[in-house]
Amino acid sequence: MIIQEPGFITPQVLFLGSRNICMYLVMGEQHAMVGGGVAWEVSRLESQLDHYRVDREKIRYLVVSHAHHDHCGAVPYIMKKYPHIQIVASAYAAHIMNKPQAIELMRSVNRQTLDALKRPDSVDDIPLDFQQIPVAHTVGDGDHLDLGGLTLRFFQTPGHSRCSLTAYIPELEMFFPADSVPFPDEERQDLTVSANHDYDDYLTSLEKLEPLAIRMVAYEHGGVLTGKDAGSIIPRSLEATRKQRERIRNRYEELQDLGLLVEEIAGKYHALPLFQLVPFDTLRAIIGRMVRSALGLL
Repeated sequence: MIIQEPGFITPQVLFLGSRNICMYLVMGEQHAMVGGGVAWEVSRLESQLDHYRVDREKIRYLVVSHAHHDHCGAVPYIMKKYPHIQIVASAYAAHIMNKPQAIELMRSVNRQTLDALKRPDSVDDIPLDFQQIPVAHTVGDGDHLDLGGLTLRFFQTPGHSRCSLTAYIPELEMFFPADSVPFPDEERQDLTVSANHDYDDYLTSLEKLEPLAIRMVAYEHGGVLTGKDAGSIIPRSLEATRKQRERIRNRYEELQDLGLLVEEIAGKYHALPLFQLVPFDTLRAIIGRMVRSALGLL
């Protein structure tokens, strides 16, 4: 089963945002927000926090899973509106989110999307332009945040990106994979693999996660997976990733043309609702690296 409507998942975890861009509020004695969202969902986020009467002063942390614009785009606004919230990320994500070239790229994509959706460029007089993100806590394997009654444990899980970080609440057996684990495709009854940066790293990260007992998988795209589908997510993800890499290799043998293969796969990804807002040139570049990784050409 998958939950795609925002609201309380458990009495201590609130699903915020939307089906496509998910954020989560983990509520111990102190609160942590998991997922950095996007600028064009900021108004919705504020309305939801009001609706559920969330005391913003209790939100002490915001966990950024990785430095892609659709996972950290709302963070500059949140930092300005709520300066007491401390940003948590991997060391490499902290580096990327303060790198001028990366900041400019995310600012450009953010601006293009705001314009395409005809959204305002500010909320509560706070600009929605992307800016550098100072990280208060860099975390990795073995690190944790004690929220009082709940614990967030962290794992470095590169593969989707070099800087990917996942989180886990042992008390609830709830897992926050961002894009480090394939996500369900309801139409195809399959998993969509996002080994964008490196297939070997992606598989190694999945293997690292195999020992976890998982009852709920809270994605940053698509919602929350529950029940037996959640419990079997890691072995199914390993199988799906290996099969996709093999399909790419077999298709390359048929086409014998790397550019044509990249164009074909990028077109399939762009047809998915999740990727339709991504400029096709950007998606093509991402898929190009994924394909070269699958073929062992990096």
